[in-house]
Amino acid sequence: MSSSSSGGDGSKLPHDVAVEILKRLPARSLLRFRCVSRSWRSAIDDPRFVALHWSHSALHASSRHLACLDCGDDAVQNRCSLFPNGPLARPPSPSQIEIPFVAPPNRYALVGSCDGLICVSESSRDGAERAVYLWNLFTRKHKAVRLPRPERRQPLSMGGAHVAQGFCFDAKSNDYCVVRIIRFVGVRRQGFRDRKPRVEVYSLRADSWRTLECEVPLLCHGSSAVFLNGNLHWCSFNGKWDGYGSIALFNIAGEVFDEMALPEEMLLINSLHFVLSVAVLNGLLAVLFSGEEVIERFDFNSECFVWVMRDYGVPESWIKLYTFKTIGPVTRFDGFTWNGELLMEIYCKERVSWNPITGQFSILPLSARYKLVPVVESLFPL
Repeated sequence: MSSSSSGGDGSKLPHDVAVEILKRLPARSLLRFRCVSRSWRSAIDDPRFVALHWSHSALHASSRHLACLDCGDDAVQNRCSLFPNGPLARPPSPSQIEIPFVAPPNRYALVGSCDGLICVSESSRDGAERAVYLWNLFTRKHKAVRLPRPERRQPLSMGGAHVAQGFCFDAKSNDYCVVRIIRFVGVRRQGFRDRKPRVEVYSLRADSWRTLECEVPLLCHGSSAVFLNGNLHWCSFNGKWDGYGSIALFNIAGEVFDEMALPEEMLLINSLHFVLSVAVLNGLLAVLFSGEEVIERFDFNSECFVWVMRDYGVPESWIKLYTFKTIGPVTRFDGFTWNGELLMEIYCKERVSWNPITGQFSILPLSARYKLVPVVESLFPL
């Protein structure tokens, strides 16, 4: 960056003073200030300033938001609702941001979020994969990523492919990556069970895909990926019906899979119908578990548990942090908000937040088809 920043009237600010002022401003203000002068545009676009602004934003509550995307099968909206950081019992009116790539009747699914960037997958109504989009909703920029070998998702009885995806940052190469794991399933006569899983990695820096040769754990169908400490995490199935499996990890720098043991205490819980998910809470890996309790015939509640791993990579450091019950079965966990509220779905229709400090539940005015993801303001380019 230059040693000083000039305004249109020729006045100058010392470089250090300008940077200290600019790094504290929200992304939307910085986008406007890029028009002040060429020197301000150059300063704000400088990769060193972008990283500095991100480091400052990540520490301040005013830069943290909860993004709400309409990802339903019949999604017709092209807007994202952005809620400010805070309790969700009485959420303020969200700001609305246009999603530039939505094209009904295509379907969209949230892949993940990293450093303020959101990754969304697109498929047609018949299940055929189309593309992956990387989107910075604060700069309003996005990038369409075409798939190397799109798969058609079909019912198991017909034969097809299960596709697990994740979005992450490779600190070693300073690169954002999309990871796709394709496992072929279905009837043997169609030859799907004879095909090995395929792992594909997209590099934003190289703008290209590559295929990896590696052993792949059996991931739970529908398991969402969580990125932490250079690893993507999914729930892994042990291939049997007498256990909960483990946590599967993919190290993006080493491009290898590994497995991590679940809390031993959780393995002792006997529940035929359960929901298992991984999340991040205050920088710690967390396991979310819900087991059904039969109250009366066709009437179920859920007993829920939250474990966190105090020392990452050490299974003996799992501790049970929360235990609570819900009225009605939990059908999905959506992870934690920035202020520690746990988001979940009840009866496949109600969106609920649970505040661990007060123990109170709040029904959110959001459809079950909406996907919720915490994001931090950033200027990272695409």
